[in-house]
Amino acid sequence: MVTNIISVKYEDNFVPKTFGGKAYSYYTAIPVKIGDLVAAPTAHGEKIARVSEIDIPEDKVEFIKASLKLITEKIDKQKYLQSSQVEKEVA
Repeated sequence: MVTNIISVKYEDNFVPKTFGGKAYSYYTAIPVKIGDLVAAPTAHGEKIARVSEIDIPEDKVEFIKASLKLITEKIDKQKYLQSSQVEKEVA
């Protein structure tokens, strides 16, 4: 079943260009694939995150659904990984 709910893992604060730790769920307004980089809104501003799961069933996030934030921008993965340049792709 296709949904617009995804999970992401944030970029490590101490080891740039690596992604790990706990997965966080978001709604997405743009099409993404596993491995894509996105600009994820957090309580402390935007963070770069890697998509780790797509099409998450609504019942899996039922208890947090009301607080899910929306991802609206994808990061150009090649440019970021090669030069740390954040260039957002237009949806």
